Amino acid sequence: MAKIANPVLFSTYFKVSPTAFRTAGLIDPFIDVDTQLFIDPLLIHKSTNEVIKNEGVAAFADHFSSLVRLLVISKKKNDAAWKAAFRQLNLDEPASNGLGYGGAGTSGSKRPDALRNSILDTCSEIIELGSEDPEMISLMSFFEEGVGADTVSDLVTHAIIEPLSQITEQFCLQYKVPIEENDVSSRHKLPKITKANGKENYLVLVPEDVVRELPYASDWSEVSEVAFQNQTIKNKLSKLLGNIVKATIVEKKNALKNAVLSDADTFQEFLAEIKGSASGYDPNLDLFSYYKLKALLAEGMSDIPQGTKYDLQTSLDGCEKVVLDSINHFKHHVENGNLWEELWVSGGKQDGKPKKERSAQLIFFAIADLFCKLNNLDISPETNMGGGPVDFKFSKGYATKIVVEMKKSDGRVKHGYEKQLEFYKSAAKTESAIYVIIDVGNMGNKLNEIKKIRQARKDAGENVSEIIVIDATPKKSASKRE
Repeated sequence: MAKIANPVLFSTYFKVSPTAFRTAGLIDPFIDVDTQLFIDPLLIHKSTNEVIKNEGVAAFADHFSSLVRLLVISKKKNDAAWKAAFRQLNLDEPASNGLGYGGAGTSGSKRPDALRNSILDTCSEIIELGSEDPEMISLMSFFEEGVGADTVSDLVTHAIIEPLSQITEQFCLQYKVPIEENDVSSRHKLPKITKANGKENYLVLVPEDVVRELPYASDWSEVSEVAFQNQTIKNKLSKLLGNIVKATIVEKKNALKNAVLSDADTFQEFLAEIKGSASGYDPNLDLFSYYKLKALLAEGMSDIPQGTKYDLQTSLDGCEKVVLDSINHFKHHVENGNLWEELWVSGGKQDGKPKKERSAQLIFFAIADLFCKLNNLDISPETNMGGGPVDFKFSKGYATKIVVEMKKSDGRVKHGYEKQLEFYKSAAKTESAIYVIIDVGNMGNKLNEIKKIRQARKDAGENVSEIIVIDATPKKSASKRE
């Protein structure tokens, strides 16, 4: 989860009902932070949005077919045709669609020229195999170091920016959202926001059915799941990685690239399987609880205590009380209400399995954010403080800081408490930390192990971190509980 600071939804900012977005099949984006979804080029052809089905598909094909043609006629690197392809391969992060890994703002970032050349080199290899399919661009995150799903998404956004602008203009006209001439689209007017720092930004809206969730940058599971379905690629990967005891992500990507680009047939099989397996982020399954997060932020919770007084000025205790109350509020709704349902997959191939950790983190963030706003306390999810990204940091000024780490019971619970949390405390220069375990089963002896660690530290006179367990296992309906 990216660092989120004061999230505001498009619907809230422009006073549009959130249901309007669901009716239109569009994402209701945050205007000041990125939503961790990305546009998958392989989903464009499958979209039910009429503009994407027609203008979007055509714009994508024209843009990347042109790039492929330039590489076809290029005789050597850095000749005129290569340079033209280099210019067309725009890797600047769009500042307008609100998708990606961005945190405290949606302003775009630039990527190095070496990465553009690396992508063009790989595209040239594919062309030499005999393929000129423009959708080869969708494979770059499988092969290239430094290229993730968010990079591919940005490439596609640049290619279909006019159709996205058309969709946005139509929606804004229907719901009376102010729009104006802009520097994003040459043909369509767009809505503009003004940030707290005075910077202005134009926004485009994106259909729900062309996006899916962003994998973590170091996640190999999604790649291997597809690659290992092909026995030829599986055998080649095993051979290429056979002598590496513990391969890095870079080594695995290089091996996959060598395996897939070894001959034309293998490449075509891999591309076909990637196309066939592409599926969008399902709002009904909501595997990472993005939609639940937005609902909580938009609607709030009626039982958030409004009049509780906390002393946040003179001691750390008051701030810790706010954090503990927010955790216990989350705990109450999971254990005694229906919020546990949001932490389990309902439907699809993963039906009955717990959602990933990010789901619990996002829902807790929505609740904690409400507490923090009422008490003027800062909350920063997944803040990198030198020891890696801690799940949450709460702060009041420079000196008062509290870190919260959240782990599912089926994960590395002991390591998280014994090692990770200590790194985060040291990096944040605080002794105040809370370790939250989301019990989804498979706890085993993990809780007892970390309690022993805590007690040993306490006996040694050390400051110890609070441990809170939240029972998120499936519950009977309220009417059936005793």
